[in-house]
Amino acid sequence: MRVLTTLCLLLLLPPAFANPHWNPQKAPKDSSYASSRLRLAGIDQLKTVPADRGSDILSIQVDWQEGEQYTVSKIVMDTSGTPALVARSAHKPKWGSYLGILKDSSGQNIYYDSVGTGREYRKLTRAMSFRFPLPTQNMIFEMYAENPQSGVMEKVITTNISMKRLPPNQPPVPGIEVKELAIASKSPSLRVNFYAEGYSMAQKELFWQHAQKAVRTLQGENFPGVAYMSFYAVFHESKTSLGRAKDLGLPIPNRDSFLGLYFPYWDNFGRWNNVIYPTREGKLRYNLASVPYDYPIVLVNSDGYWGVGNYMAFTAIPAANNYYFNYLLLHEFGHFFGLNEEYQGGGRTELEFAPGIAEPWSPNITFLTDKRYEHLKWNMFVSKQTHLPTPRREWQDNPARYGAYLGGYADSTSTLSQSHIPGLNCTMESKKHFCGICRHGIEEVIAFSLGRWIAR
Repeated sequence: MRVLTTLCLLLLLPPAFANPHWNPQKAPKDSSYASSRLRLAGIDQLKTVPADRGSDILSIQVDWQEGEQYTVSKIVMDTSGTPALVARSAHKPKWGSYLGILKDSSGQNIYYDSVGTGREYRKLTRAMSFRFPLPTQNMIFEMYAENPQSGVMEKVITTNISMKRLPPNQPPVPGIEVKELAIASKSPSLRVNFYAEGYSMAQKELFWQHAQKAVRTLQGENFPGVAYMSFYAVFHESKTSLGRAKDLGLPIPNRDSFLGLYFPYWDNFGRWNNVIYPTREGKLRYNLASVPYDYPIVLVNSDGYWGVGNYMAFTAIPAANNYYFNYLLLHEFGHFFGLNEEYQGGGRTELEFAPGIAEPWSPNITFLTDKRYEHLKWNMFVSKQTHLPTPRREWQDNPARYGAYLGGYADSTSTLSQSHIPGLNCTMESKKHFCGICRHGIEEVIAFSLGRWIAR
């Protein structure tokens, strides 16, 4: 009887996507986190702040179509820029599957931005957006994308931008309410906004509570680099809640919620009911830009067990999940910084790279096609005497040894080699805390986000 019950439960468990661990029974519950026992401030103590303007930026939307066709569909100006965005735009990032570059008329690279994780990203968003400081002269925009088979970065767009022909700044979004949650203790800082999705006007106070809970988790669990983060909550009512996953038909209807997110049934990936994506990229970006931001985190009024995080694009979690909220937030925010899955099973991961890629750019995954110690991307954490690949018995040493352990990457495969992870005890699997290598990976991206250049 016990075997039958267990089997039935496993059949009902949600499969993996860019998701937390596919088996929630292995995920840590909120009650196991010390931060969950910290009291939240009263909502009346939160400071309401203006939906202020940031620096002027140029936002470029690129649409993807079957046949690997990319086209620039929208170029707009808005005021969502931050000092950190200006600082980091001058340096070429070493992460991301899609790279945007602005060049001047002489062909000199002026600004950079990169987004996305893995080859499935283009199918699920069907578009991507790049944000640059607003230039004062005509520019050339180039975009590079990972070839979905070889993984080689290839130029897919070159287009001229005439600054005089651009439309005026997008008008402000009406009905926005913003509250200040916590200010960074270190400078310079990054602006992290929590956006409401699927909350009615009557559920506004519930959203403020969920936003406070998110800050409590990130600060209380000492998320890497949290001292550099200032937190704000951005509320706008939604006319439609997320609801349960179903096929809404084609063409894809625009969701009447603040950000227009829904389960991506349009991709036929097989696990679309475990993650959400924009029904309109333009709507998502326009409403995110209602206030300045560096890192957008979407709190969805849902009690499901799912989540999404894509490198420098956005993070979204079900904020009404009262059992796994902490784990979902930490795990998915880890994906936002480029970390990949460290668990196995549950099906293919959305964070899958091209089958021909020699080495993924994620800081915590290696295909170990080159087994020399000096070529291991996290070798500063690994003893030169450690075997590569590393037998699992070495994790039982005291202290446990970082190395290159077979595993991770869910059920995705590489045609060149197998996936290896740094260790066996991390939030990117199903544990409460990040391992040292994942903490370092997040901190590197945060340093870059603040304009502290990290060489390729």
